[in-house]
Amino acid sequence: MNPCPKCNQPNPAEASFCSNCASPLAASGPPPFVGGPPGQQQQYVGQNVSNTPSATGTSQKGIISVALAVAALFCCGPFLGIPAAIVGWMELDAIKGGRSPASNKMLARIGLWGGIAASLLHIVFYFLWLVLGAMSSAMDPYGGYAY
Repeated sequence: MNPCPKCNQPNPAEASFCSNCASPLAASGPPPFVGGPPGQQQQYVGQNVSNTPSATGTSQKGIISVALAVAALFCCGPFLGIPAAIVGWMELDAIKGGRSPASNKMLARIGLWGGIAASLLHIVFYFLWLVLGAMSSAMDPYGGYAY
């Protein structure tokens, strides 16, 4: 367990941010070195340089989730709404695990619920379109029902 230096909340050892106050957690010492030939970029175990979120910024997953949810609402329905919900869920899980700052929680929730809502709306309107299409084909050209 890795205690937060700000609020003393115990966090998982692999967490980069506190799960309570979202402050960055200090490493408990230098990470073990994974060797390589001299002159090449050195990498440490557990360190992922490209996906390390900043303490004050937003991660790309929250922004992608919201963008997919908005696109799903206007054009592609479940084809973009379901991925928006999945990416939002993944970001909320990363926030809960301390791998992403808590400032991304609102974007992740908007992406999750927006993706679900857009998918459901498009599915309801599709079935409504099918029902109304079937009803209009049953109409007689002179305004009555064809029995």
